Amino acid sequence: MKTLVIIFVAVICTAIGETFLSYGMRRLGEADWTHPGNWLTMLSRVVTNPYVLVGVAFMACFFFLYLVSLSLADLSYVMPLTAASYILASIMARVFLKEEVSWMRWAGILIITIGITFIVMDTSQRTAKADVSPVNEIARK
Repeated sequence: MKTLVIIFVAVICTAIGETFLSYGMRRLGEADWTHPGNWLTMLSRVVTNPYVLVGVAFMACFFFLYLVSLSLADLSYVMPLTAASYILASIMARVFLKEEVSWMRWAGILIITIGITFIVMDTSQRTAKADVSPVNEIARK
């Protein structure tokens, strides 16, 4: 249960972070990365944009929680659950960014939700021994 709560908070962080990043980058306008001279100008505008900075902070929070969840459960359990961020991000894009989300996207979100449900129903979060790593396995041979 602890792992699910951590992943749920991580999913919320990533969806909020992605929403802020999208909003911040839209406020900057279309980026012109074709000329190297524009890169520093664009980069300085990106790193001083408060919406982008808030988005980066939320994404950093997601990454930390993702690392914690990987210490508690298998990658094959954690990674698919983080796909729940697609669901939340699409809802946030629709509500806060006023994006049009087609019925095909909603159908895809439904399929993702069904897949996440299958994973949550599986009670084994860890299938491998905690001390087994690829490095240890190579060293044993």
